[in-house]
This record gives sequence, structure tokens and C-alpha cells, in this order.
Amino acid sequence: MSTRRFTGLAPRLPPTPAALYAALTSGLTPALAALIATLAAPQPATLSAQAPTPVPGEVTCADCIITLDTIATIGGWEDAGLHVITPFSQVAVDRRGRILVTHLSYPEISVFSPEGDYVGTVGRGGAADGEYEAIAHVNVGGRYIHVFEFQRGRTVLDHDFGVVRTDRSIPQVLSSVVADTDEVAFALHVPGATGVAHQRLVLDMVGRTVSFGGAEPVRRGPQMQRFVVAGDNETFWAVRQQANRIVGWDLEPEPAVARVFDRTVDAFERDNPALQSWPRSLNVGAMLDENGLWIAWQTPDAQWTERISPGDPIPEVPWQTVLDGWLDLVDPSTGRTIARYQGDDALLGFAHGSRYVVSYHEPRAGGAYIHLLAPKLSR
Repeated sequence: MSTRRFTGLAPRLPPTPAALYAALTSGLTPALAALIATLAAPQPATLSAQAPTPVPGEVTCADCIITLDTIATIGGWEDAGLHVITPFSQVAVDRRGRILVTHLSYPEISVFSPEGDYVGTVGRGGAADGEYEAIAHVNVGGRYIHVFEFQRGRTVLDHDFGVVRTDRSIPQVLSSVVADTDEVAFALHVPGATGVAHQRLVLDMVGRTVSFGGAEPVRRGPQMQRFVVAGDNETFWAVRQQANRIVGWDLEPEPAVARVFDRTVDAFERDNPALQSWPRSLNVGAMLDENGLWIAWQTPDAQWTERISPGDPIPEVPWQTVLDGWLDLVDPSTGRTIARYQGDDALLGFAHGSRYVVSYHEPRAGGAYIHLLAPKLSR
């Protein structure tokens, strides 16, 4: 097994060259057509300077319990397809229920059945269509599978894994919400801005990008601050990875920031240093459903005291001895925490295209496993 090293929380990839926006003058989908009028005028200051509301992080529902029901388990020893099962795996579930697993070190998608059995791989290394360099994550829309790379934009696949199109000159997309129309929403940091300090962007099916939340040009290349995002047809949520600020956008009649909450969660703040070190507190995923906004996060295990700097080797010990996994259910109207789950296994985030949270476990006997878990709220 190769030595794992902590590379820092910002990507080490060099910036990509700037690219011109495609003209936004024809063929707009209805959603983009309704939004395009806002681009002609400067964005209101409230989009980027709205004052946040401080919110305590204590649980408000003493009788509410979060349970996680296992949907599928993938892993074991060195069998076919299991090389991608690591603490850095990204997971998606497509419209046929297949589980798609990627890792930035492998230019391919490992495909598993809904029950977790290995089916095969899609893609290979290279520069042609259907070939990849470093996959950031995969997400799923109504008709298509969207493969986002760190440096080379997006590849759109049909559900037979045929290439539909590629979009190379788009901003880096590290977390996304894909609508049934296959429009992609994501967030990018705005350097030097105050308040919300991010833009919400919409990428359509012909590679055009529309930006909301500031007049600053869209920054391409590696993103120095990351967001995990969630949403539906009415709202969009952006959650900072290294801070408990959550920002809610209302999408109708036009996208605008509606709520900004600064949550103070003691367990998160205890291990949230200003300098890069690991392990540390991180928000790793978000999902919106009828219960509210779910936020998956991780903290160092209370018994683990070692901290390492970028470039240092990661200790070769079972992951669950280093990190604990947490899952909060947040009321979107108030920012208050309805219920909270804590477990020994690290949570890696949510499986894109689903409502399943992903956990990671390394048995002391060897091997590695990821579990797809369905969160359930009981009152």
C-alpha cells in the first residue's frame, strides 16, 4: 500500500488558463431564460454583504433521534474494483440504482450494483472524450451522468456510459446540485469579499455558465475555499467546509440570498484551527429533503491527539481511530439544529444523486469498506 500523505485542504493542481464565456444569447432553458435578465445590471449589494445571523449549535429537539439504516456495503480486501475504496472516495448513485465510486488518483469510474457487487469500470486515462485525468466527483441529473474533473471541466454521459458532450472551459466544480433538467448549480469563493463571499453559478447542458451573487468575474482554476452544496427546485444551500456558515438562496422569482446563519457548534470549533493541519473539523456533505438540511461533518477522535502538516504522511492506522462522524439536521428557516448523530466511523459526505450518507470503516483485520446509509429522523 502506498503511503498516504496530507496534501492540505486546497487543491495542488495549477490554475487552468482563463476562457471566454460562451454567448448567452440563444437556446436558453426556461430556468436560465428567467434568470438572464439579472446579468445586465450590477448585482444588489445584499447578495454579497448580507449580515449573518448568529445561531447557537445546541440541539433543540430533545426527543428527536437520527438513525442510519444500511442500504449497501462495498469493500473487503484487494478484490476487483476495490482499489477506489479509500477515505477519499467520492460516491454517486445513478437513476438505475448503480453505485458509482471514484478516487482522484484513478482516471475511471468503478461501477457497483445497487447491492454493492462490482460490475466493472468506465473510462481510462487520457485526453480524448471518455478519458479522464483526475475526477473530482460524479453527479446525476434527470437524463445524464455528470463527471467533473479537477482541471478539465465536465464530461456528460448517458446511462449507458456513452459520451454526450464535454465542457473543458468551465470553473472547477467540487460539489454540485444537479436538477432534473440536468442544469448544475454550484458555489465559488469570491476572494476579498465580505458577508456571503461566494457566487452561485448555474451550468446548463450546452456548457454555458450564469453567475449570481456578485459582479466579480468567475474565477477558474483551483478553489482555495470549498463549499458543499445542497438544494431543490426552490432553494440552494452553500456550506463552508472549514466554517459553520450556511447560506440559503431562494430561487424564485430570481436567485437571491435569503438567509445567512453562523452556527456555533462547540464540537466543531474545538478542532478548527486557522492553519492547515490534519485531522481537523470539516463539513463534508449536505443534503436537503422534507425534514430539513442535513450536514455531514467530521472531527478528530477525542483519543487521537497527533496533528500533521501538509506533506506529512498520514498515520497507517484504522481511520475510525482518527476521525469521528457527525450528522446534523438543521431547520432551514432558523439555522437551529433539530437533531444530531455521532458515530465512530468517519462520514465522507453524501452519495451524489441520492439522500444516502457515506461512511468509511477499516477493520483491524484489514480491508476497507464504505457504507451507504439512509438517515431517518424519529420523534
